[in-house]
Amino acid sequence: MRTEFGNIVKEWRKVRRFSQLDLSLEANMSARHLSFLESGRSNPSREMVLRLSEALQLPRPLANQALHAAGFAPVYPSLPDDAPELAPVHQAMATMLDRHDPYPGIVVDRYWNVVRANQGAGLLLSLTDNPENVNMMDVLIDGAERNLIENWEEVAVLSLARLRTEILELGGDEKLSALMQRVAELERVKNIDIGSINLNQAVIPTILKLGETRLSLFSTISQFGSVQDTRAGEMRVELMFPIDEDTVQFFER
Repeated sequence: MRTEFGNIVKEWRKVRRFSQLDLSLEANMSARHLSFLESGRSNPSREMVLRLSEALQLPRPLANQALHAAGFAPVYPSLPDDAPELAPVHQAMATMLDRHDPYPGIVVDRYWNVVRANQGAGLLLSLTDNPENVNMMDVLIDGAERNLIENWEEVAVLSLARLRTEILELGGDEKLSALMQRVAELERVKNIDIGSINLNQAVIPTILKLGETRLSLFSTISQFGSVQDTRAGEMRVELMFPIDEDTVQFFER
């Protein structure tokens, strides 16, 4: 009789498009043993759960769930934001954002909520309806009705591609899928002619229009790969860089 652990392995093997042979080779085990684990005929050791979690690239919360299903304690912590152990992580984020000023920099969580911003980003976020509670996908959705993003269609196509990639990596996520659906169902998105968008560019910036001012920015996104905490490890730091001299001068003023 298949167990919860067996169900997790089988489901995620399909998400990663692995056959039993593929996964057994990736996890350095026999396909027969894997079959027995999936069917519930064998119980995994703690080391085997961790090995399969790594081979399947399970998100940390799900790796904890797999351990619990197999009868073991979780290995990845889930600490409150003010935990002393996370102070170096928050300091690193603050340092990255502060040193990036005057250019915009933000920290977003798994669901694209802005949890920290520097002064350069604060200037841009002040243009939103609720600067204290910003979700970057909501900004994109609201931008469909405003003339703030000059190349809105390009930005929407890239944003949808990023959302799809994140959802695939996570093996599905209801909240992210709902966000992606909200963007995909916009009439302006449905009317996009993909053939008219030039993806053959070295850099595709976000072009903002603030009255007579035109700002052109591109981004780099970083994550803390060595942070084991289930939430803090998912935080991303997005640093925005000017692509032309006019944008440089705007922020440096």
